[in-house]
Amino acid sequence: MPPNILFVHVDQLHHKALSAYGNPFVHTPCMDAIVAEGFSFMESTTPMPQCCPARASWFTGRMSKEHGVIVNEFPLNPDLPDLGQWLRDKGGYDCIHIGKWHIPNRDVRQGFTVPHPGHGHGELADADVARAAAAVLRNRDTDKPFFMSVGLLNPHDCCYFAGAEGGIGKFGLAHEMLDRLPPLPANFATDTPIRSHRVGNWSEEDWRYYIYTYYRLTEMVDREVGRIHQALRASGFSDNTLFILTSDHGDGLGFHQHIQKGYLYEEAWRVPAVVSWPGRVPAGKRDTHHLVSGIDIAATVCDYAEVEPLPKMTIGRSWRPLLEGRHVDWRSHVIGETSVGPLALAVREAHYKTVFYTDHAELYDIRYDPLETKDVSGDPVHAATLARHRQHFAEYVRSIEVCSLSDWAQGRLPAQGDLYTPCVEWYRAMAEGASA
Repeated sequence: MPPNILFVHVDQLHHKALSAYGNPFVHTPCMDAIVAEGFSFMESTTPMPQCCPARASWFTGRMSKEHGVIVNEFPLNPDLPDLGQWLRDKGGYDCIHIGKWHIPNRDVRQGFTVPHPGHGHGELADADVARAAAAVLRNRDTDKPFFMSVGLLNPHDCCYFAGAEGGIGKFGLAHEMLDRLPPLPANFATDTPIRSHRVGNWSEEDWRYYIYTYYRLTEMVDREVGRIHQALRASGFSDNTLFILTSDHGDGLGFHQHIQKGYLYEEAWRVPAVVSWPGRVPAGKRDTHHLVSGIDIAATVCDYAEVEPLPKMTIGRSWRPLLEGRHVDWRSHVIGETSVGPLALAVREAHYKTVFYTDHAELYDIRYDPLETKDVSGDPVHAATLARHRQHFAEYVRSIEVCSLSDWAQGRLPAQGDLYTPCVEWYRAMAEGASA
């Protein structure tokens, strides 16, 4: 019999914002316990560092330029099945979703039962969402396998603090607690163009208070993740349930003088990813070698559920052989893309990362420059790396079905208008240029 699968996802969690990973400014005992119990992918990224596109990728196995949700509020292609529909129809699973969904143009109830819909503020609703999930685990009385997705909001509530523009509201507390405010990141003052989410005239105190607040919100959601995890371990399903924990994207957290998400620097692009199944998945393992992505979630879930992959999942790979310690020819690089601000696509290898924009590229040697402080794209020493990454970009475009403005999007586009066309044109030009 295939296992139950419990997929817990938080919103906007920086990949280093866990005390288990050495962060001294935050205390996350519940997620730390999951890290100790499970398998951490330390080189984990999101397909697209914004809420709706990343979540659509989780549940369809397709990249943002394929499923149509290229920025928040753009509609999902209605022809694509989601994991709830797929596991229900192909594997006979009970599919349950609790909390944040946030996939435009897809009613979650098409594929899931929804005991609790959640709320737009984590401080108000995360505890209720976690209690609802715990109640399902506590009261379930059937052996039919389940796939339960639980969406928690925090630390996303930091977005509301970011709107304060500094110096007002709760930011006024900053001066009263200077001895408790974390320092600014080492690359805070890096001379790198700020491409997204510039805030108002924040003082250093304001920035440090934002970081402090972000960590307190992380601690809030940590407790709720723990409530769900502890309920699973106390249930009769503990021995036959795969537990997956991740985030849709990270947060600027002052790195590169950024907040929030939507760009492809590591602070927004990388995310924690932990998988646990005592006795089946190694405990306390930290994989620093394999490059994984949120695009792999659907492939992994389908693999463990023993159902065929979702249609045309050309990029996603199942984590199962990695979790089971089997040798597998894994990917050499991972792709991320964004349409927030300027169009961009990133190619990341173990040591090098290129962010391609429509008018230039930035290359970082992240082995020696993990904070991305020095663009080496103009250095002839790295010309071959840049050319290789350009070829990876072209191969990626040729392997996916790039969406275009189609009938299902007509009349549903938000105020941003048609972003599909410039995406298609740029991708096509990159693919043709690399082939010339």
